[in-house]
Amino acid sequence: MMYAIMNQSQKKQMKNETHKKRCVKSIWISDVHLGTSFSKANELLEFLDLYHSEEIILVGDIIDIWGMKSSWNWATSHSRIIQKLIKLSRKGVRIIYIPGNYDELFRDYLDLKFGDIEIKDRIDYLTMTGKRLLVVHGDAYDIFMQDSYRWLAHIGDRAFHLIQSISRLTQRIRYWLGKDYWSLAGYMKQRTKSIGRIIQRFEMALIGAARAEGYDGVICGHIHKAEIKTIDGMIYMNCGDWVDSCTALVEDLAGNFKTIHWLNENNSGVPRKKKLKKKQLKESTHV
Repeated sequence: MMYAIMNQSQKKQMKNETHKKRCVKSIWISDVHLGTSFSKANELLEFLDLYHSEEIILVGDIIDIWGMKSSWNWATSHSRIIQKLIKLSRKGVRIIYIPGNYDELFRDYLDLKFGDIEIKDRIDYLTMTGKRLLVVHGDAYDIFMQDSYRWLAHIGDRAFHLIQSISRLTQRIRYWLGKDYWSLAGYMKQRTKSIGRIIQRFEMALIGAARAEGYDGVICGHIHKAEIKTIDGMIYMNCGDWVDSCTALVEDLAGNFKTIHWLNENNSGVPRKKKLKKKQLKESTHV
């Protein structure tokens, strides 16, 4: 009835919006850190408006409860993310919330539902090509999240917030100068050997645990480093974050896994004029 009373312009716009939707089987999102000033919630809303899937797996640290204890920065866009997810779940999209260390409070409610949103500690995921993957946030495999190093985790949290604040200022200056997006956190991860070793240890711990349980690989978040690769014959995928890189992991309708670098796409899903790095172009694998 509504469609019948639309004028031609409105009908055309509606058809264009439907046509622009990118359909995939599954989407993995992690480390959004809602409740902080550096959460890129508006970018995530744009992404969720463009990509349609059968299920969305939230791989932890969606809400930054740790950060909100010291500084409350809950923007309207953060509420819209929650509303969007609830709306999608009511429309039949399966949404699973796997809590991380920043939102570990929700681990008290495992196997319950928040409306139609399922809360799980971990899940088994069967790919379209028959591979069985373990999906976890990953903090349990981070040595600094263990009880004996818990105090270091809180120091790391303060450092993380400081780096993100500096990074935001740097991004603004580069934007004003007309320069490309540049990630301070990403630069530190690539250039600092000690951080590289910590990340490698984290990846190997996850791969070892997945192998021991008979999985073909693992999907995780936690370290804010989007990745698709094979380690010792095992599949390792990390869906990145939405505070710095704005990345998500998807399995398309053909069974291909891809990292979506949202900052390299405009609202129509077309790559920006700036060329992607070679590493970003090698972001797809068939598993």
